[in-house]
Amino acid sequence: MLVARISIFMAIITLTTDFGWSDYFVGAMKGIIYQIAPVTTVVDITHDIQPHDILAGALVLREIWRTFPPKTIHVAVVDPGVGSHRPILLARYANQFFLVPDNGIITFIHQSYKPDQVNLVANDSLFCQPVSPTFHGRDIFAPVAAHLAKGLNPDQIGPRTEIICLLDIPIPKTTPEGNIAGSIIHVDRYGNLITNITQEQLRRFAGKEKIPNIHLDGTLIGPLRLTFSEVPVNHPLAYIGSAGLLEISVNQARADVLLKPTSTSKVEIR
Repeated sequence: MLVARISIFMAIITLTTDFGWSDYFVGAMKGIIYQIAPVTTVVDITHDIQPHDILAGALVLREIWRTFPPKTIHVAVVDPGVGSHRPILLARYANQFFLVPDNGIITFIHQSYKPDQVNLVANDSLFCQPVSPTFHGRDIFAPVAAHLAKGLNPDQIGPRTEIICLLDIPIPKTTPEGNIAGSIIHVDRYGNLITNITQEQLRRFAGKEKIPNIHLDGTLIGPLRLTFSEVPVNHPLAYIGSAGLLEISVNQARADVLLKPTSTSKVEIR
């Protein structure tokens, strides 16, 4: 007896947006994907990014992509420039795909890896027609991701490019006294203050045979902690978060409310 064996590649598409859940936007994107590529797993990463917060979207991509298998297609639509002349990119890094507006949301991935290939999304025969100038998520991102999930060659999506827009994210500096001076780059939903100071930078500093203390705008937060329970309720603390970055929090309260940081606040390790 002859038995036909059909191998079906179960593609994965992740969705990261600032669309929220109260409107039809996310559902419409999923509907288009399933029309074109019904044998696809669609994973909602988050749709609760604050509207137009490209840096927050970049941080989400930074943390989630390594948890997925090779050839996953990560669609990130935090796109205040929708309808303008900003390009849309399909970039492959470390054997994973990123379908994103060219507005810097790919910054952290690009800082860590050299892209294997970057294509401009230009083949409008893949788009839903007519294309809404305000909903590229449904009319461009979703169908292109679905066609890619079905095995479309990236070079059929558009020409290759080497021009990528990156965010100007501040880099921690060393002060004349040898301390580390950094910045707050994000506030999460709990009010925790995420800084641009990495675990590796702290490790090198601690190698100077001193216990580092963290200061926010000159106010002592204290030494590095492992858990919230090491300080009393409503007291501040600093620790390395799950993203490998220094965070400043208040135990069981919001650090952004109690510590009142500003856009120019400075975090210093002494």
